[in-house]
Amino acid sequence: MNKALKIGLIILGSVLGLGILGAGGYMAFKTMGRSETIDLSNYASIEFSGKDGKGKASMEIDSDAMKEDYPRVDVDGLIGDCVDGEFDEDSGLSNGDKVNWEWDCDDDKAAKEYHVTLEYEDDSAKVKGLKESDKAKDKDKDKDKDKDKDKDKDKDKDKDKDKEPELAKSFDDLDLDVIDDLMTRSDELLEQHFADDFSAYEYVTDKEYIGMAFATGKDGAAYTNIAQPVYKVTVIDDMDRNGSFYDKDDVEIVYYTYIDFYDVPCENTTASSVYSVDWRYTGSIYRPNDNFYYWGTGTLNELAEYIIYYYSDDYELDIVDLEEIDSI
Repeated sequence: MNKALKIGLIILGSVLGLGILGAGGYMAFKTMGRSETIDLSNYASIEFSGKDGKGKASMEIDSDAMKEDYPRVDVDGLIGDCVDGEFDEDSGLSNGDKVNWEWDCDDDKAAKEYHVTLEYEDDSAKVKGLKESDKAKDKDKDKDKDKDKDKDKDKDKDKDKDKEPELAKSFDDLDLDVIDDLMTRSDELLEQHFADDFSAYEYVTDKEYIGMAFATGKDGAAYTNIAQPVYKVTVIDDMDRNGSFYDKDDVEIVYYTYIDFYDVPCENTTASSVYSVDWRYTGSIYRPNDNFYYWGTGTLNELAEYIIYYYSDDYELDIVDLEEIDSI
């Protein structure tokens, strides 16, 4: 060992012996200093977000509080390198569900590189605080619709007939521009639905318009007609939640759905005539796996049967342009 190196070691030994931490002293402390014990339960909490039925769970760690309590620990590095875990279910959650969290921490690395002993216990929590789901809203809307049937009929009678557009009584009454507007608007609504309601683990690969159903109201029906553009949707479900949609265990989901348009006019008397009518998604739910559910059915036959079941009491159905239906 040369003289210069011996002098350097003597100086460093003196600095550590006096407890003075310069820039070099800090690095020596990180590898040679006393060990800290950190109980993760003091800083970790399970949080929930999203809508009822489509909620998500996350484990939040208060790194700022940990830094205040352990100023000599590289908290950001410790959390990033050594602290991890997973939920048994972290999406598609409803209020009242129970989720379980299991820690998966690198204790050896925490002790060796950060001189920290991690303490932790697996945790569980009851899902709460999720916003009202679209399904619940649809149920409320259906109830209100039944209660207001008579009121709507009286209101329609009082309207100025000269200013009202003529409403279609059959699919053949619809002008082509009205049909085009229905298809455009339903396409926009589906895209908005995907953006608002799909999680990061559902990827829409195809959305195909395959035809339209039409229902004419019988005496006493709430609406004169209902037009229903029908779509075939293909989704890749990221089953292992790793951000890739084409792993061998990922599932391709194909389902069918439609959107209702009420009181559709025969022709576009104003630019907003079709855009102003009511709409909603089908109320049936297709569950291809335990992770997510879709507004629709697994086959086109099931969708047609659902439409008939839901509307046949008050409406004459004229399902057109759905060539993939084998039988109803």
